[in-house]
Amino acid sequence: MFKLSSEASFDGSVTVENKFIVEYLPYADGDYVKVYLYGLSLAARKDDPDDSLDRLAKRLGIDRATVDAAIEYWTDQGLMARLGDDVSYLSPRTARPKVKKFDVDKYRDFNRIAQSYITSRMIDNRELGEYYALMEKFDLEPAAMTSIINYCVKLKGDNVSCPYIIAVARNLAQDGYRSAEEVENRLEEYGVYYNDLCAVLGAMGGKRPDHESVQLYKKWRSALKFDKDVILHVAKCVKRGGAATLDVKLAQYAELGLFTADKIDGYETQRKEMYKLAKSVNKALGVYYENVDPEISAYIRPWLDMGFESAAIVSVAQYCMKNNLKTLADLDAVVRDFFAASATTDALAKERIDRETKYDGKIAELMSAFSMQGAVKPSLRAFYSNWADNLKSSPQLIEYAARLALTKSSPFAYMNSVLCAWHDKGITTVDGAKNDGEREAAATTDAHERTSSANTVSERFTAEELNSLFTAYGEDDD
Repeated sequence: MFKLSSEASFDGSVTVENKFIVEYLPYADGDYVKVYLYGLSLAARKDDPDDSLDRLAKRLGIDRATVDAAIEYWTDQGLMARLGDDVSYLSPRTARPKVKKFDVDKYRDFNRIAQSYITSRMIDNRELGEYYALMEKFDLEPAAMTSIINYCVKLKGDNVSCPYIIAVARNLAQDGYRSAEEVENRLEEYGVYYNDLCAVLGAMGGKRPDHESVQLYKKWRSALKFDKDVILHVAKCVKRGGAATLDVKLAQYAELGLFTADKIDGYETQRKEMYKLAKSVNKALGVYYENVDPEISAYIRPWLDMGFESAAIVSVAQYCMKNNLKTLADLDAVVRDFFAASATTDALAKERIDRETKYDGKIAELMSAFSMQGAVKPSLRAFYSNWADNLKSSPQLIEYAARLALTKSSPFAYMNSVLCAWHDKGITTVDGAKNDGEREAAATTDAHERTSSANTVSERFTAEELNSLFTAYGEDDD
């Protein structure tokens, strides 16, 4: 658990003092700085699930041993105190670094040789202490350290900084190069790539090689197995980002199995076309995405792999927009429907679209007459296509059915029922439909009258029979 000392405490924010940035950060390993800063943030928060050394290591993407080494380093600098897994931060203003004593005679020759390489400034005791501490921590031979200093001066110039030298030495030592012979052989190996790397970096803007770029170049040649001419070819296409961008591109090409200039150029041409297609599709749908790479991976590339022409995809996107289908997921469903119908070329796609939308104008007129809003729906197309193509209903007959449906709550469904009924009866003209309607009305009236007659009781009586029903007034009084 990370904690703040009373001197380093604060509320609501993370404060990094200038003294830490100026006097401590430049000399520290990058991972050590990450541990310091992230731990400082945890110390300012309560009940954070990352507030443990193992969780911190996982979050930063480093191993637990590096976290422990970082804490040990900052403890030696007087910026942390550790008790078990509890780590307390101390203020840089009151920090008391552990004083390490070194054998002056042991490093007398090292001091002289190191100073002979760095001629632009005097190496102070603090910088020498950093070199001593690193050599003793990793058991790095002094002659190996001076070779590293000489190598760094050649790469970066006479003004090379102590942190840079420390970083190069630490990387080599951590990789197991610690004796003078091992380090010199390794640095000589880096030197083999130097001239080729100069050309590569020059193609990207003329930056002078440094140790990191040399390591990257070795990776491209040895690990990724790229030919130097291919690396230079790709570098000429990198507009910004330098070696880091080139590294990302080469790693991607290696993963895709692209190791020649022709294959790489072909892939980039296709990628640019897919990027252009994604923009056209999004424009057709009326959407915007700043980064279309996920769209290309999830949709554009699979559609092209299905055999679709780019123009066909754009045509289908425009069709979707007209039908109020405005998401990539909607478009994907329609594209797959077109694929099932083998409409993968622009001509076939447009033919299918024209076939499905050929009655849209007529349907829109009906919708207007029925006071219906919105786009033409597939269900309405299915109705009209059935009337015109399957039932062979004439436009006049359809128009007459529409007049009958004006007052109905579901006009299209009503039209479908009457048109299907007329078809079953063989009625193909408006006059036939009207006559059928009159017959239906007459039949309805007759049925009503028959029903009324059946429910009415009618009796007839003669005068004598009516008189017998009554007695003379007053007879009952007798």
